[in-house]
Amino acid sequence: MEAKIVQDIDWNRVWEEQTLLWRDSAGKSCKEFWADEGAARVYSQKAGGSRSERVIKTVAGLGLTPATRVLDIGAGPGNLALPMAQTARSVTTVEPSPGMNQVMARKISDRKAGNIIQVEKTWEAVDPDNDLSAPYDLVLASMSLGMKDIRAAIEKMNRVCRGRVVVFWHAGIPGWEIMPRALWPKLFNMDYYGGPKSDVLFQVLYQMGIYPEIQVASNRFSEVFEDLEKAKDYYFRRFTCLKPEHGKALEEFLLGHCEQTEQGVTHDFVHESMRFEWQIKETDNDKH
Repeated sequence: MEAKIVQDIDWNRVWEEQTLLWRDSAGKSCKEFWADEGAARVYSQKAGGSRSERVIKTVAGLGLTPATRVLDIGAGPGNLALPMAQTARSVTTVEPSPGMNQVMARKISDRKAGNIIQVEKTWEAVDPDNDLSAPYDLVLASMSLGMKDIRAAIEKMNRVCRGRVVVFWHAGIPGWEIMPRALWPKLFNMDYYGGPKSDVLFQVLYQMGIYPEIQVASNRFSEVFEDLEKAKDYYFRRFTCLKPEHGKALEEFLLGHCEQTEQGVTHDFVHESMRFEWQIKETDNDKH
């Protein structure tokens, strides 16, 4: 009986419901938050930039060649796109947030990366026939699965790919969820929902007949702010449900979880993630 119940679960629906709870808990979507260039810069620093050990290791594991055409979905400030472009034939980025695109455009200009093409849209809004030059040898989505209909998003990834799809997503509780999970019950008498994690993603893929190779990684991240007020401002903008009267509780939390370093107020944490990879079947390529 239990096996039948599990099989009958619509995991794409579970993903959608958890995504909506996530957005309600945060008060805004990822696109809306990262529209601010200042927030995008904090993210770029947190992720370590395009020269961090984590990024170098990630790009090295993608098997790029000078002939590889890459599609980078949810490219953010270009932390992966820039180093990928040093090896790949071309990198097309899909990123909806103005702030992220501004930071990335500045990096592209500074490094004269002429083989990066920016598409400022959500993945849901992308029209492959008009916005892209498919097919791509590698379709990548790194920590960028904020879509409600994840099945449709994956189907579109498969449709524009002739090689491999690689997706990175959260496993466990990310460090940036510790604050709202601790404060929301006290401030709002409600739990904070951080969105669907890799367990739900795997179930969606399995129901689609996709059986990916999976790797687990653990990385250290740092959010760095000039001072405590900048840190508070960052979180106030990230979570619009936070109001001025919540400032004291937020400050107490930050004082207990951040350190004063030479760089500024620093929040260090460990992030567990999963890497999903699958090969597009030759029969799927015929449609291209």
